[in-house]
Formats: sequence, structure tokens, C-alpha cells
Amino acid sequence: MNAAKTQPLWLSPDDLGPEHHLGVCLSLGFEQQRFLLAPVEQTAHELAAGELLLAVLTDVAATDLRAPDPQRLLRDRLFVLRVRALQRLPDENAREAMTCRNLLQASLPQGVAWDSPEHVQGVLECDVLGSYSAPEPDQLRPVFSAHVTVGFPSSCLHLYWPSTSIMEMLVNGTLSQISQVELGVFRSGEDQGYRRAMHPARISMADIRGKRTAMFGKTRLGKSNVVKLVAQGMLDATVANPNVGQLIFDVNGEYANINPQDGDKALAQVYESRCISYFMTENRSDPNARLLRFNFYQRSDEALEVISEILSDDVTEGPELRNLFTCRLPKLVQLPLMNEIEFRRITRKWMLFWALLDSFGCEYNSERMKVWLLEKGMTNPFNPGFAQTTRSSAYMEVMNKPAPSIPFDFSSMMLEIRVVARFARMFRNDPSLNPHGQYIFDSDEAVMIDILCGNGHAIDLLRPCMPFHSPLAGNFTQEILVALDESKTVIVNFSSASEKLLRYFARSICTSLFHEQERKFVSNSLNNRFIQVYFEEAHNIFPPQGSPGLSIYSRFAKEGAKFNIGIVYCTQSPSTVNKDLLAQTENFFIGHLSCTSEAAYLSDVQVAFQSCEQHILHNRTQGYMLMLTYSHRYVVPVQAHFYSGEVRIRTDDSGKRVLLTEGA
Repeated sequence: MNAAKTQPLWLSPDDLGPEHHLGVCLSLGFEQQRFLLAPVEQTAHELAAGELLLAVLTDVAATDLRAPDPQRLLRDRLFVLRVRALQRLPDENAREAMTCRNLLQASLPQGVAWDSPEHVQGVLECDVLGSYSAPEPDQLRPVFSAHVTVGFPSSCLHLYWPSTSIMEMLVNGTLSQISQVELGVFRSGEDQGYRRAMHPARISMADIRGKRTAMFGKTRLGKSNVVKLVAQGMLDATVANPNVGQLIFDVNGEYANINPQDGDKALAQVYESRCISYFMTENRSDPNARLLRFNFYQRSDEALEVISEILSDDVTEGPELRNLFTCRLPKLVQLPLMNEIEFRRITRKWMLFWALLDSFGCEYNSERMKVWLLEKGMTNPFNPGFAQTTRSSAYMEVMNKPAPSIPFDFSSMMLEIRVVARFARMFRNDPSLNPHGQYIFDSDEAVMIDILCGNGHAIDLLRPCMPFHSPLAGNFTQEILVALDESKTVIVNFSSASEKLLRYFARSICTSLFHEQERKFVSNSLNNRFIQVYFEEAHNIFPPQGSPGLSIYSRFAKEGAKFNIGIVYCTQSPSTVNKDLLAQTENFFIGHLSCTSEAAYLSDVQVAFQSCEQHILHNRTQGYMLMLTYSHRYVVPVQAHFYSGEVRIRTDDSGKRVLLTEGA
């Protein structure tokens, strides 16, 4: 990696030598300027649409197209230009024709016609991006302004192509100095000319952290590769001060799995000690990976929602299970004003649901459940709390024997729940089930009893949920939040999950994450710690017209920055993403878009892309991106490096990394 420069980043006479001179200005403008190019013999640079050039004033008007004496240049400021188009010389009747004739005749050899096609290049039209002024006293960096002023003859302005040091200013001159990562090299277009003098194009991780970043472009053109470079850059930038946790929803398994396309250098393997991977299915290649599993017994208040996401819509909406998914289980918590009877009823409702889980094959761990229930404050953890008259009647009618002793483990509790449930289904009006004229089961419990005791087909329909349950699973959401708070990078691999299941897990985790960051904000305990969340297929998460079911993502977009939550989202088309989110996005990485309306839509929400629409539409090289970050003042085209696990963070002259510090 190149060391960071400590010399002032400004013009020197060597940067503006005759070999860099290209021509003289024909017409001035605040947004566009036109330059008459010097004859072919006087220039040594091949021009390309989209490349960055500079224009510098002299103290005397040009009388020909030769390079001015460097001592006559006014080096206190320069104009930054982007090449738009190369045009023919103006017609003789045009206002500029006489100026072109005079300048060319004074520059060409005797006897050569001023409009000779062998010698004359034409008129270059450029977009004005802004201007740089000389650094303030005791400062190393020049001052950029998006606004330019003109008050001089156009022939005083000369066009130059940049030297290496000036290219550094044009490409990276406005970039925050904190934690710069080399994303790629400057590349004005698809041609291979950039290889002759490749100049690094960097981003600052301070611009990414806690902000909104968009990746747009057609599939297979490098969006995910750039995401890997960004995520890796954040890991490298926080190695000395780990204050950024990252959450990556890995839709295709690109970040967690070893891939030949990445040179077997997956993010989770390169940064093994700082990454935690979750998988939907067992991953034998990564012994440290964790399975994304629910313990339906200990998270029964969420289980029905999870099960409804696992099963297909035709099953959840079918007659056998439709009523089950209208049931609600309250949290198993004894509130301060709740008496023992009320808490016992909630517990019994959970136990009835546990019997349903057991019926379609979900394993349980009796000892683990006992400890957990004791922690909940239950003195007799496996006692459903049925009245003795109810127990006696039920066992006698269903099993033709007296009621045994109070259940003492999970299996005896399951037996008692099933016996009383069958009794209730057969003898709905038995007095023991209606003490004081009130039925002991509510409507939700009645639905579960009907399925448990009378609908074997419904039980079979629930069996596909078994692989997503583990009796030893903890609360993976809390595990993830703890890992993020410890500045780990958590990769959730959804490569084997359905789109429906992916949406549920992502929404559930994001909701908990948002509320946790909100809690820290309210209690003033954020402590300059950040979370970055990476979303693939963002059109499913931030659609153009938001809906109540997706409100958590709307809050991410609108309030996330306040709670130190940054997001990186990828999709193919800008118009498929909520426009409010686009308008608030600070960082853009744009690949190929094939539709003029998409390019126009992007330009509408980010004016800096208005002069780049043709680039976006026509360039289709893999890894070619138009980049605009929070501290960039204009769009920079870049050929992104291919992710290989190589550290690309910038170092200073001593070789020390310039890292993301707490005060940055």
C-alpha cells in the first residue's frame, strides 16, 4: 500500500509542465466549459470521456495553443473538470470559429490549414465539478468549492491533464483522512488506458460508519464484491479500537462460506477471531459455525409466528391450521400485580402448546426445562395446576384409573396435559371443567386441544418445522446483540432459506437490534459504538411504497443514524427502493443500469449523477463503479479491486495504519 503523503497536496511547476498542456478555453460557464485542443503534435495524452482534467488561469490571454510559461500560471486555484464530449471545430459562421482559426493558425506549422484533420483534434466540452483553492496556512489539504467564479477572459484559462500528485488531489482530495481504504483504482471508462498509470481510489470508513450506503447495478457486475471490501475495511479500520459491530445478512452464502471465486478467503475465515457465522443448515466446513435454531419450548410466545413463516402459505391458510395461527401466547413472565392463579393459567397455556410441539416431534430436555421454569419463579415447575376434581375425572374417564401424583418431570406433565385435553374434548360440559360456571380453557386453548386430540393430518402438516427447533438452543437474537456490542462481525447465512423465512428472521433480528440501540441512546450509553447492517436484495426490505409490516426498516432509514446504526443496502434498480431512503443516503456505488429511466431516477435523488448518466447506461465491465461518498464532492469512477482478503487500509509514512479513532 502507498504511504499517506505528508507534503502539501497542491500545484507545483512540475505538475503543470508543457507535456501536460491540452488547450485553451473557448467559452466559460458555471456548469460547462469548452476548450480548443492543441494540435496533435503538441499533446501527449489520449483523452477519454469521463476522465478528470484541470484548468488553470494565466495572467495573460493566450494568442496560440502552446503551453504557457509555468511562471505565468496563477496557481492559487484550479478548476476540476470532467470530460463530456469531443466535438468538431465550429462552422465558419459560428461565433467561436474566428477564435479557433486565430489560435490554430498561430500554432500550426507554416502552410498547414487551420482546420487540417491530420493536425486538429477539435473542441472538448467539459462539465465543471468545482474548484480547489490553495491550502490555508498550516494546512496540508486544499479547499474545495462546488461553486466557481469567473471574471476573466476565457483565453486566460488553460486545460491540463493531471500529473500523479494532481490526480491524487482530484481522486482523493476531498476524502476524510480517517481510515482510508483503497477500494480500487481510478478508471474513467471501460477502455484499458487506465492501466498505463493506475491511481488508487480510496474511501474513508468514517464516511461509511453509522451512515446509509447504497449499491446499485445489474446482477453479477460486482456489488457484493464491493460490499466485501467495505466490510473488510471496517474490520481493518477498527482493529485497534473495536467500536463497530457488523451484521451481514448473507443471502447467497458469499461471506460465510469459502468460495473459489474469492481465492478461498471468505470474510469469516480471514477474520475468524472477529467473525461469528450462523447457518440454517449444518456446515461441516466450519466447526465454529452456529446453527440458527429456535427452542420452541422456551420461546413459545414467538413460536407460532416463526412456524407460520416456515410453512408455506397454502398450509398456514388451509382449514386444518388456519385457526391455530390466530392464537396468541403471552410472555411467560409474572408481572408485579399478577397473582399466582393468573400466572398459573399462562403457564398452563404454554404447557398445552408444548404438548402440541411434542406431538409433531420437537425434542425437549427435561432438566433444562426444570431449571428454566424454576428461574421463572415456579415452585412446582411441571404442575399444570388442574384442580384435583378435574384430574380425577379426567384420568378415570380417559385412562380408567385414578389420578397419579402431581407431575414431577416433563414427560409426566405432557401425559397430564393430554389426558385433561382429551377429557375436555369429550366432556365439554363436565362440572369439573366449569368451576364457578367458567370454562377452564380459553378459545385459543380450545383450538390447540382440537388439533392435539382430533386432527392427525394437522399434526403432520406441522412436522416440517422440526429441523428449525433444538432443545438446547438459546436465544440467538440475544447472542447476536451481545456479539455486536463486542464489535464482532456476525454473518447470518440464509443461502438455504426460503425468501419468506429470510424476511422473518431479518425483521426479527433488526427489530431487536433497533430497540437495543434505542435503549442505549435513551440511557446515554451508546458510548460512540456503532452497528453496520448489510442488506442484499434491498427491494424486498425497502420497497418504494412502505407497508406496516416493514416499518422497522423505515425506522432504520430515518432514525438509524441517531442511534449509531449504519446500513449498506444492495439491489439492481434505484426505483425499486423507497425514495425517502434514497434521498437520505450519503454513500453511493453505482454499477451498470440498463434503463434510462433508472439513471434519471438516480439523478433525481442525487444531483451529482446528472452528468454521469451515459456512463451508467453504457459501461458494463464487472467491478466498474461510479462512487460518491459522504466526503467526496463529486462522482469518482473506479475499478474496484477483486476481494481477496488482502488488507488495503492506508498507512502513513512510517508504515503505521491510519485507523478509525474514537474521536473521529
